[in-house]
This record gives sequence, C-alpha cells and structure tokens, in this order.
Amino acid sequence: MTPDPVGYEPSPEDKSTIKMVYEVFEKNKEYRKRYDSKWGDNYRMFRGKQWKEQRPSYRHSEVINLIFQTIQSSVPIMTDSKPKIEFLPQEPTDIPLAEVLNQLMSSEWDRGKWLMKITESLYDAHFYGVGFGTVEYDPKGLNGVGQIIHRRCDPFNCYPDPDATDTNEKCDDFVYAEYVTPSKLKAEYPDFKDFLKPDLIDASKEDHTNLHDYKFRSPTDARSMVETDMQDGRSGANDKILKLTCYIKPKDYVESEKIDKDEVTGEEKKSYEQRLKYPKGRKICVASGVKLYETEIENDEGKIPYPRLVNYILPGEYWGISDIEQLESPQKIFNKLVSFTLDVLVLMGNPVWILDDDSNVEEENLVNKPGLVITKTKGSMVERQEGVQLQPYVLQMIDRMKSWFDDVSGTSDVTRGVEIGGGITAASAIQSLQQAAQTRIRLKSRNLDAYLMDLGDLWLDWVFKVYTAPQVFRVTNNQNAYNFFKFHVEQSLDDQGNDALNESGMPIQKAVMTPYQPDPITGQMVLGQRQEFPVSGRFDVKVTTGSSLPFAKMEKFTMAKEMYRDKAIDRAEYLKASDWPNWEAVDLRMQQQEQAMAQAQITQPKV
Repeated sequence: MTPDPVGYEPSPEDKSTIKMVYEVFEKNKEYRKRYDSKWGDNYRMFRGKQWKEQRPSYRHSEVINLIFQTIQSSVPIMTDSKPKIEFLPQEPTDIPLAEVLNQLMSSEWDRGKWLMKITESLYDAHFYGVGFGTVEYDPKGLNGVGQIIHRRCDPFNCYPDPDATDTNEKCDDFVYAEYVTPSKLKAEYPDFKDFLKPDLIDASKEDHTNLHDYKFRSPTDARSMVETDMQDGRSGANDKILKLTCYIKPKDYVESEKIDKDEVTGEEKKSYEQRLKYPKGRKICVASGVKLYETEIENDEGKIPYPRLVNYILPGEYWGISDIEQLESPQKIFNKLVSFTLDVLVLMGNPVWILDDDSNVEEENLVNKPGLVITKTKGSMVERQEGVQLQPYVLQMIDRMKSWFDDVSGTSDVTRGVEIGGGITAASAIQSLQQAAQTRIRLKSRNLDAYLMDLGDLWLDWVFKVYTAPQVFRVTNNQNAYNFFKFHVEQSLDDQGNDALNESGMPIQKAVMTPYQPDPITGQMVLGQRQEFPVSGRFDVKVTTGSSLPFAKMEKFTMAKEMYRDKAIDRAEYLKASDWPNWEAVDLRMQQQEQAMAQAQITQPKV
C-alpha cells in the first residue's frame, strides 16, 4: 500500500509514478515468496542454529556442522587465486587502449577490495541460491576525488520481474528495497526531510541474521512456545524507512511531430513518428510515499545494474538452488543420530535402582559413588539395573550418514586435503582424483565467470562516463606495466574545435594516459609523455577463474615444468605458469645476471 505523507502534494504524473512503483514492488515481492520462505532458516543452518524445537535440558541438542564444513571448503577454493577480468577490443585500433584498461582494472581491483566483496556474494549464492552485486560511482570516494566501487547487494533486498530469467533477460522491472534510518535518508534528501517518516516499526524483526531468539511459554497454552527477541517493547528504537529503487525497462512510447522538406518542390510535409519516451529505461527512487528522484538508467545500454550470481542453475528460472536446500535434511538426521546416541550414553551410564520399601535404605543415599556401601534390612532387595547397551549399528549408521552427506554435497576427502586411502600413491592417479572431485566447483566457477563479466561491463561503462579528470593509479606485481600513471577520458574535437561525432551522431572519446617515469638526473618520479588512445569501438570482457583452481594450477605447472625441460617453452613462460609472486622481476634479474656474465667473458683477457 502506498503511504500518504501529510503535506506532500505530488503532481498527477508523480502520483501515478509513485503508485506504479509500489505496485511493481508488491507484484515482485509476492512472486519471490515461492523461493525466499526458508532463506532465514538457511542462514541459521550455516551458523549452527539447527534445532528448531525446544528440548529439555537433560536431552542433547548437539550440532556437528557439516554444512559449514562443505561451504567453507568450496568458497576458498573458488577464490584461492583472484579472478582476472580482462578487456578485449572489438576494433584493432583499440589494442593499446585495452592494455591500459587491463592495468586500470588491476589497480581498481586491489584498492577497491573487490575480491572480498565478491566472496560475500559467493556466500550469499551458497546460502540462498543467488548472490547479487553492483558497480556504482561514489563521488566522495578517495577523499572526494571520486571512485568506481563494487558493492555486494543483499538478496533479501532484490525483487526482480517474475518473468525474468536473468537480470537483463525478460526482466521488464527490478526493485531494490532497503531499510534506511530516517536521519540518513533526510541528510541525503534534505528537500524532502519534512515528509520522510518511519514506515517500518521495529526493523529488528526484519533482520535475517538474528540468531538469538528467546522462547517464552505462552500464558494461554502451556504446550505452545512464543518466539520473540529482546528488541520487543522498545518502541521506536529500530524504526526505519523503506526506500525503493525501481528500474523500469523502456516500454512507453510518445508520438512526436516531424517536418520533412521535399527536395524537388521544397514543400514542407508534416509527419508523426513513434519513439521511446525513455530510451534507456527509468530509474525511480521512492520512500514514505515520496518520489525522491527519477532519472534514466545510467549505463549506455540501459542495463539494470544488479547482476546475479547463481549457485546451481534452475533451467528457465531466475532463482538458483542453494547448497543448504539439499543438505538440510541429512544434516538434521546426522544431528539427531549423534544427540540421541549421547542421550543413551548419559541415561544408561546412570542406571536406575530397585529397592524394597522395607529395605530401610534412604533413596537419596544411592548416588552411584565409587566404593559406595549400602546397609539394608535382611531379606529385602536393593539392586542396580544394568544399562541398555548401545547397539553396534548406531555408530555404523552415523558413519553411513556422513558418507551420504558427502555424496549429496559433492565434496570428498581429497577436496579437503585429507590423505587418500586405498593404496593410491601415483601422482597422476592422485591428480585425476583431484580433478574428478572438483566437478561441481568447476561448474560454480563458470557461473562466477558469467557474473564477473557483467560486473566488468558495468565498470567499463562507468570508466568512460566519470573518469573525466586525471587520477593517479598504481599497478603492482607487473614489471612490464607502468608502476604509476595518470588516466582520464576526454571528448575528441574536430578541426573547428567542436565535439567530434561518429556516424551514429554519438560523441567520440579518447583515453589519455600519462606514465610516471624516473628523472634521469634527479631520479625522482616525474610525468612522462602524454599518450592518447582514440576509442573506436566497444570492448569484450574476458574472465579467468576456473583455470586458477588449485588442482588445475598444479597440473598446469607440472606440464610447464616438463615442457621447459624439453626446451619447448622459455624461462619467462615457465615462471608465468608457476604463478610465482613478482615473476617478472625474477626473470629480469636473471637476464641481467646472464648479460653481466656474458660481458665478463668478453672482456676477460685471453691466456
């Protein structure tokens, strides 16, 4: 339902827009309920909160968290070597510019902590089936200089079109909903501060990460339990405002008048043409029933800037399959087997006593104390019953359940680095087992590749849009590139000094890079010669992740080692395949040593 802020008087067009945003949000939210009903439970399962029912204190409720073990084995392998985003030119003249963009991306990746944020989205994908991220421009970043940033987005805040198969496939609308404190929102939009009121009371209940719910017995029914939390009763302590950012793909047409002049007679003819009202699509932000702003979608292709990262694909569906969805049931069975076994050990380790009522023995004295001496009336009976023995099949069942769990999860001992049994010692056989064990991880890595390609597209679009002022970038671990350089994008000019346009009437840009070089006299770093790179076309995005998996890297290194011994590749290619830190500098030092030795042999006097 659309809030009605007191005193706010939008125009009829704005009122229609606000109503549309809330209707789109409700539509998408209703459809997502088919998939998100257990997301909160999935998060708790990963964190070890796996018993829902309230059990007596004398019963065990143990958790051996195999789900945690499985996910924490997959994610580190996928991020063991940082994924690499590269840009390939579509025009031959853009080859030098592509190399500059690759250096720029490498610098942004490190200083923007992209890998950590991508890892967060990977965890989301494992928990909920999908993860989200976006690329934005922060004008206040880098102390006000401005920076393109990558941000992880909470899947709980993302509401795509029910017909969507991907964020930009069959997706006519997308809503990003977030809960913002009133003070923050009013500071961001001071023109509307009088109309922004909290519309979500006690937002702590919306926190899916809350693991510490407290259970109280119902006052009306002694058998039922009421779940609540410590935030209750503090009215207004967690009030927030629901902020909706809605993306609408272009679909509204307007009719415009067009006047054509006949080339022969010079007579003017009037005609009408249909054109899109919003060629790139609309971006609308609404909170508390107030339209905060409306713009076109920022990127040139009109893409919704929330790429999705899928864990396991559901064909034809937007939402994927989480790891926890399949592992929840075997995890609960395993917990119960272990807990019930401990119950038997505790209860049967302290068996019951049987005594006649005329034995003259006080019950409280039967404490099972070692060396306990009991004095009873002659002729009466006092005896301790033997505990029920644990059946041998119980422990076998626990082991079998662990094996079934590993089968469902797709992990094995070789994945976790455990010693391989069965007498397998040959290196080639072990490598084959390692490759086979990574089948599912390689599938997930291909999904990660697709996600990073979308992020790379968004980042590249922002580069040509916002880096109009020179900024200094640093490239590390690459001796063949500039250590420091300035980069910005300029508008190309024609012979008359006007903005140059291409055949489609779009502005022609050029990238400018100025490297820092050491002064030959003082040795200080100074700006070198300015280099210009005209932007002739667009760039393809290439991502490398799967080949960086640990076992694939080892196989690649072993093959490179053999080829180097056979002199099929040179030393530089061998060092590159080894992924040795700063391998370029190592190769350069070895070249210098070889040159020095060769020079010494030449200058050495002959005997």
